[in-house]
Amino acid sequence: MFLKKCGIWPVMEYEETYHGQRIIITTLQHRAGGWKSKADLLDSGNRIPLWRGSDNVYPTEEEARLAALSAAAGAIDRTRISKGKP
Repeated sequence: MFLKKCGIWPVMEYEETYHGQRIIITTLQHRAGGWKSKADLLDSGNRIPLWRGSDNVYPTEEEARLAALSAAAGAIDRTRISKGKP
């Protein structure tokens, strides 16, 4: 977990692993107090966008983090299925 500042608003980064793929989840708190998130695949030190978030604003950081992780897992699963992997 890493904490960065984006202006005066906190940005948190979490590293997760799904099917051996490293994922960076980034959450950002908005002025009104809600949270948004995005997910990047970490491949050889490069970040590849998996999910840039939606228009949804979540009431807690945990909900935003889980939404991004779920979207990233879905993207990884769709890629694995298209390659014929279980």
